Amino acid sequence: MKLADAVTTYLGAAASTVDSYAHQELHRFGRVVGLEKSVEYLAPPEIAAYAESVVKAGGDVHGRLMPVKDFLNYLKKHNLSSHSLAPHVKIPRATQRAMAASREALDAIPMTKNGIKLLTDEQDRLKSNRGDIIETIRLAAADKDFRENAPLDAAREDQGKAEARIRELENTLRHAVIIDTRHGKGARVGNTVSLKDLISGKRVEYKLTDSAEADPLSGKISIVSPVGGAIVGCSQGDEFAVQTPKGERRYQLVSIKN
Repeated sequence: MKLADAVTTYLGAAASTVDSYAHQELHRFGRVVGLEKSVEYLAPPEIAAYAESVVKAGGDVHGRLMPVKDFLNYLKKHNLSSHSLAPHVKIPRATQRAMAASREALDAIPMTKNGIKLLTDEQDRLKSNRGDIIETIRLAAADKDFRENAPLDAAREDQGKAEARIRELENTLRHAVIIDTRHGKGARVGNTVSLKDLISGKRVEYKLTDSAEADPLSGKISIVSPVGGAIVGCSQGDEFAVQTPKGERRYQLVSIKN
């Protein structure tokens, strides 16, 4: 079996547990080692050399090498390779500790229950489509000509985009903290506010939302945006300043509606 086919088979079998980062790193590994190479001809020295190059490059060593190690374990477990290659992927313990520390340092993301539901629904839709994408890749790969296979390239690009979005959603939902919109003084998530530009005199109306529901073109701005963040907590009649690319703008909060 060629390495490209083995990667596709593995990603299909582990679709529910393998995230977009793993997809990216396995395809990177395949390109370096050779997607058209038979997995039976993968040799311990070249696996070790690949792992050493990743360690030498620095960065997220653990995140880049663990997907490769898991994939090589899969090859051995399912008798796709007679070699035990995974042990040759050496991951320094220091990188594992650094990875855990960086994850713990991530800030919480304030969101409403509705915002969390929107992201969860999108994540579920993308995950449910994984099987269809894998099947599209399998059919395109049946051509066996990896050098000039536009459908295969397009299918893998779609897979990469979908998995990247799934990873983004997973990270956001993992650190989401529900905002209590029932209490608190001044403007808050869910309110519709009317602002007066103190220089031009023009009035604008916005609805305050979390980042998932924000849609500036529809008048919905996130509380983590410059304007939204400045409004939160303000009471009717308050004035505040916002830094924009064109300089400072001053506004007055004219009204707050639920």
